[in-house]
Amino acid sequence: MNKYLASLLLDLTGMSDEEAEDVTFQEYAKLYLDRETRKGMVGELQAHDGDTVVFTEWRFEHAFFTSRHKTTRQYNKGKFDRDRACRIRWIGWLIKGTISSVEYCHIPDRNRRDPSGRIMVKRLYVLWEERYLIWLEPRFTGGWWFSSAYVESRGWNYIRKLIRGCVRKKVSRD
Repeated sequence: MNKYLASLLLDLTGMSDEEAEDVTFQEYAKLYLDRETRKGMVGELQAHDGDTVVFTEWRFEHAFFTSRHKTTRQYNKGKFDRDRACRIRWIGWLIKGTISSVEYCHIPDRNRRDPSGRIMVKRLYVLWEERYLIWLEPRFTGGWWFSSAYVESRGWNYIRKLIRGCVRKKVSRD
């Protein structure tokens, strides 16, 4: 890991999972949430290409929790993931295009369609050197919802499989 990325890590050493979760949520709110709505706190960031990325309080658990029992309960997001949490500050920097060597691509989600029946696409940011992924979901009104961010434990070949057939683009603010 390069020194810059290492300097952005959130130190959760010596904390219980509950304390670490609380500190991570406070950091998430400080970095990404800036106004109250009927449903809770939300905030916006401008992506490298000018698109708006909306962060929500209610997406925190999906982004920073993982399954307790992946083999039997694949979609149960009941376990706080310190590995995801310590990289919380990377999210904004990668999306904004501040960190070099990041690529992104649009991946068709064949299970979701917009009101006109067109297949919707997700945006995936990849920091290859760390196998770090950030997923954004499309908004019907344009722009993106922040969905999740994590180190892909299955490796580079799995990431290549995810993006097979997609046009990869370098993230740049130029």
